Amino acid sequence: MAHFAKLGVDNIVTDIVHVDTIDNMTSGGIEKEEIGIAHLTKHHGHENWRQCSYNTLRGEHLDGKTPFRANYPAIGWYYDSTNDIFYEPRPTDMDGDSCASWTLNTTTGHYDPPITRPTETEQMITDGKKWKWDESAHQADNTTGWISVQQPVES
Repeated sequence: MAHFAKLGVDNIVTDIVHVDTIDNMTSGGIEKEEIGIAHLTKHHGHENWRQCSYNTLRGEHLDGKTPFRANYPAIGWYYDSTNDIFYEPRPTDMDGDSCASWTLNTTTGHYDPPITRPTETEQMITDGKKWKWDESAHQADNTTGWISVQQPVES
């Protein structure tokens, strides 16, 4: 079975569908993306599709094979035709602000913070704290950004 992402305006993923392997292969048994796209176009009336791999995450194939297009996308993700990858929307910080300082990693298809996330200490874990990104703190002082915050208590 092959998986395909349906792409809408600005290459935003609007749906993920599967195609039976037989509908994605040559008569000689070789899988070809363009055959799957032709099949989907004929049956769905939409022409902008890209094949994706259910087993690819953050630029790695879960079975150790060659990763394909960085990630298996979700609805709302993007397809970058220049780098031939699927990537997530830009993350938001602890206040819901866009993490404008983060950069897209074109190998993993995920955004990387400008400062490496610190490791949680044993004391933080005991106290129920975690590191959260604060974009406004980073914009005010680009040597900061990770803030230790108390996690909500689960009931």
